[in-house]
Amino acid sequence: NTDHSFDAEITSIYDTETKIEEAKFDPTKKEGERWILVSVNNGVPTKKEIKQFNKAHNIKQPEIKVEVNESSWAIESDDNDYLVISFKYDPLSLPKKYAYLGDCKGLAFFNKETKTLEKAKFVNEKPLKVKFLNVTKLDMVITYKYNEEENLYLIQKEDIRMDAELLGQVAHVNNITVFSNYVKLK
Repeated sequence: NTDHSFDAEITSIYDTETKIEEAKFDPTKKEGERWILVSVNNGVPTKKEIKQFNKAHNIKQPEIKVEVNESSWAIESDDNDYLVISFKYDPLSLPKKYAYLGDCKGLAFFNKETKTLEKAKFVNEKPLKVKFLNVTKLDMVITYKYNEEENLYLIQKEDIRMDAELLGQVAHVNNITVFSNYVKLK
C-alpha cells in the first residue's frame, strides 16, 4: 500500500542456505527508490546486495489492476470457523512478475467470528515458470490483519514455498516476508 511506510524482514532459504534481509518501505520517496535495504544477515549490505535487492524490489510498475476470472468463484469449504472461497486470476490482468499466479488456484479464508479475510493461499495446478526456476510445487500463503480504523487489510506475512528444478536437481525454496510497523502518511 503506497500510503503507508513499513518494515520488512525477508528470509530466503535455498535448500540449506539462508539469507535474512531487513528492509524499509518509504512511500514518500520517488518510485524506484522506495525500498531501502538496511541489513543482510545482521551486517551492512554490500553494493552487490543493494543492487540485487533494488532489482527485485525497486522496479517501476504500471498501475496494477488484477482481475479475478468471474466464472472461477466457488465455495471450497464452509465450516464453523471459516468460509473458504476459491478463485483464479485472469492471467492477462497479472503483471509480468506475478504471471505464474494465472496457473494457480487461489483460496480466500474468511474468519466467521471476526467476519474478516484472514489469509489467502495459492497453489499451482500445473508446473510453473517463476523467474528462472521450473517450479513443480508452489504453496504461497499471505496473512492479513484488518485495520478497523482505516477499513483496510494490511499484509502481515507472505510465505512462499516452492519445489523447483534447477540443473536437473530439485531445490526447496522458501521466501518468508514479515511486515511490521505500518505508519499511515498524513
